[in-house]
Amino acid sequence: MKTIAQSFAMALLLSTAAFADDIVTTSTKSVSPMVTTNSYKVAVFPSSTNVSKLHVIVERQPGQSMTIFLKDARGNALGQQQVGKSQGTFRFQFDLAELQDGNYRVEVVSGNDVALYPVTLKTQPSVARTLIVN
Repeated sequence: MKTIAQSFAMALLLSTAAFADDIVTTSTKSVSPMVTTNSYKVAVFPSSTNVSKLHVIVERQPGQSMTIFLKDARGNALGQQQVGKSQGTFRFQFDLAELQDGNYRVEVVSGNDVALYPVTLKTQPSVARTLIVN
């Protein structure tokens, strides 16, 4: 549990310092964009080195399969990551480079536990792209 918090804090620090003008990270769920459910903890945040990458870190005990979806505003799945029952803590990233500006969401589903992360892609007039985790 401590590892995910440390990794998240470091990533948030780096992304804020390196891209303060390009990336805005906010969460409507709490002060921190990390969510804890009955079966896992999850953090979703933009990359500190590539604004088109969205990182997902999940800390959990093996036991139940899990699926992480990237969906558009209409709920259509644009990407997904399957996680087997035997896999514990893991991390991966979604590449958002080919997506148009707009509203998206990351859904983390494990049994009855579901965590939702609204994500907004917005290209700045200066050709910088903004990734916001709501």
